Amino acid sequence: MKIPHSIPYLKLAIGAVGLYAVVWMALEGSLTQDGLLAAGLLAVGGIYIIIKRWGGQRVTAGRGIAAAAGLGAALGGGLGLLMLFLMALKTGLHAHGPEYTAQEVAWLWRQLPLWAGVGGLAGLGVGLLAAGRGRMATDEDG
Repeated sequence: MKIPHSIPYLKLAIGAVGLYAVVWMALEGSLTQDGLLAAGLLAVGGIYIIIKRWGGQRVTAGRGIAAAAGLGAALGGGLGLLMLFLMALKTGLHAHGPEYTAQEVAWLWRQLPLWAGVGGLAGLGVGLLAAGRGRMATDEDG
């Protein structure tokens, strides 16, 4: 698989996530809204970093599958951690008391291993699909 140098509409997606972040600040605390913002930030940020770091390079099937699984696990675990950060940020900026209950924070913390595992499995699936469709070079190609 050759990693592209650019993705169409990535700048538009970054702008949409930035606009949602501005709107998100005015809203009251909600795990769904926080999850949506965190997922958007991780998605556009992850794609941007991959393109800037590895754009134009070829990836073998084995490395591509392993990287997809590892990236999925990192993004899954990172989603919960970023949500916790966003929850703390919103609570601090609104300054009218806690936006979230202790039960919501505890629930989110307990979900981190599950989300990392689900992200890893999703990444593994995406990597296997890409390899199966012939989008990655074989390991013999080097």
